[in-house]
Amino acid sequence: MPNQSLRFIHTSDVHLDSTSSRGEVEGFRNPAEYAFAQVVDAVTQSDCELFLIVGDLFDSARIKEHDFEFVRTQLRKVNCPVVLIPGNHDVHDDTSVWRKFDPAELGSHVYPIMAHDGDLIEFPDLVTTLWGRAMDEHSPNYEPLFGVPRIDRDDWFIGMAHGQVVHKRVNGSSSQITHSEIANSGFDYLALGHVHVWDTFEFGDVTACYSGSPVEAFASSHGGYYALVDLDPRSGVSITKNKLNSKVEHPRVTHGVFF
Repeated sequence: MPNQSLRFIHTSDVHLDSTSSRGEVEGFRNPAEYAFAQVVDAVTQSDCELFLIVGDLFDSARIKEHDFEFVRTQLRKVNCPVVLIPGNHDVHDDTSVWRKFDPAELGSHVYPIMAHDGDLIEFPDLVTTLWGRAMDEHSPNYEPLFGVPRIDRDDWFIGMAHGQVVHKRVNGSSSQITHSEIANSGFDYLALGHVHVWDTFEFGDVTACYSGSPVEAFASSHGGYYALVDLDPRSGVSITKNKLNSKVEHPRVTHGVFF
């Protein structure tokens, strides 16, 4: 186990799209922009050493230049490394938003994981290694934790995965992450995206968390949070559930979860 602590913020499922019909909020074009800006402010105010965005930052490949520029402007405020992976709405296929706009243009401190077979990113100063896998298709064939490597260092090992946590794989369901896959991954912490409501899990020695969407309007009163995570050599993993401000009335929800 590393001999130093690590603090970071984890978010997912922002679904930025300036064509949203929900209207302007506090000078932002829509609730998603308002929520993302608040998460960025939290990163800058919380002494964070990493910022993780676990899929569906954008709602589709139809976003415009001003949507991408909004993210670029927000991330310029962040003074720590930012790691992001695609999700099922901003999937990295031939028509991907990540081909329309170059993620490298978001800044030299932004580390997009776009490899379909997965990629490791090492931060030696933080004694931390991250692994994630870009989604090429939201289908039963895509397994978010397939190919997780073993690392032979005493780093903090953090995973990023966009998909549905299930007890065991179910035929016909897409982007499944099983309990046993999490338990056997070797991660200290698994940052999850795809489900819009907050949830946490313990499988084996691994702590996993859905931060949920930071946009409360996308998940009724069960959404609108971000995760502040502390990894400590003595106390292990600590997750703080932080509520964001909301200026939007809740939609009528029938199932309680939006994807």
